[in-house]
Amino acid sequence: MEKKFSFTLTKEQLETLPLDTKKELHISVQGEKILLSQGDHKKNTQSNTIRWFFLPTLLASVIFFWYFQQQKITQVPLTGNVSIASFVFLLGLIFGMLSFSYFFIKEKRHEKNTPAAFIYWRNLPTILISFAIMLGFIILVVFWMLGIIFAKATFDLYTATLLFMLFTSIVNYTMIYFAKSLSPELILQVLGAVIVGGVGFSMMTNRSLLWWQKNFSFLGTDNAKNSWQFNFTLMVASLLMTALVDYLFVALQHKFPKTLKLTILRVLLTLTALNLFLVGFFPNNGLGKLHELHNQAANFLVYSILILIIAIYWLLPNVTKEFLGISYAIAGVLLVCDILFQKVGYLSLTAFEMVAFILAFAWILLLLQNLLQLLHGENNFTLILKEEEPKTE
Repeated sequence: MEKKFSFTLTKEQLETLPLDTKKELHISVQGEKILLSQGDHKKNTQSNTIRWFFLPTLLASVIFFWYFQQQKITQVPLTGNVSIASFVFLLGLIFGMLSFSYFFIKEKRHEKNTPAAFIYWRNLPTILISFAIMLGFIILVVFWMLGIIFAKATFDLYTATLLFMLFTSIVNYTMIYFAKSLSPELILQVLGAVIVGGVGFSMMTNRSLLWWQKNFSFLGTDNAKNSWQFNFTLMVASLLMTALVDYLFVALQHKFPKTLKLTILRVLLTLTALNLFLVGFFPNNGLGKLHELHNQAANFLVYSILILIIAIYWLLPNVTKEFLGISYAIAGVLLVCDILFQKVGYLSLTAFEMVAFILAFAWILLLLQNLLQLLHGENNFTLILKEEEPKTE
């Protein structure tokens, strides 16, 4: 006789989960993870994603082919101002953003239990632009590397169109996948990727200018190559952080009584994101008003992070000893580095700025991760499989 197993959920546990007792519950295994889902099981596959990403890719490819045919360009360069790379960056991102918007709206309107249902409409523009910028950085890096490997490479129009279609299909598929998988955890990962990718690419493109001999802020000045990338990275990261903070604290209000501590924590995090935005918005271009505004925003950014670290013991509910230890260790390292830079003169300005930036940004990500755990912590419980007793007639 075939053995049957079952598990039981209490009423309190069921209320914390977005489950409909009238619908079937599907189980899928992905490596060591077991995922539960509801609704039409076919919708949980990637078939819709694969089917729909081809249409915008085809439209973009037609535009690509038509443009070069009208311009009577028979050999299309791989990289350059008018090339496969520039059209993938332009058309690929435009159609990718349209695909993202369509699937996000579809998921949010018609699927109540999808991750997108818990993302607010007001955060859609910020999230959409942030995802597009992250992919844009990836496209730039990929074609920058291909331009080095295949220097001065050109292709006939049909081959170029095929290559364009390949790259654009990857962009569209990725954007659709993001839209269908959107969650606060994914937003946090994108926040980290935007900062690391944007700042890292600015470092690489300015390596010939020996930016590290000047200071870290040099990457956002007029003397740097494509300084807008560095400044835009900071601004987009701040907007993405604001969207995530908005989601987290609105959701936390449903689980915890609205307290003054949580309100103060939200205000401090929002001010931190605002100062980060202003650091990128006002470039550090030598002397003048913009230079003063940049320094003021940078100082306020440092102050807000220090206040957060010092006050986190009182502001964050259920704060763990491990997080407190890491927070105070980071504060201690920042203080020592400041003394070594300001008083001793051991650290250079570049070294001090980079250490402070990395530690402060890492701590912000840890704090947001702790807030996510605080939000979802009550949904973690143990289920025990129990063998059902055979029915006797």
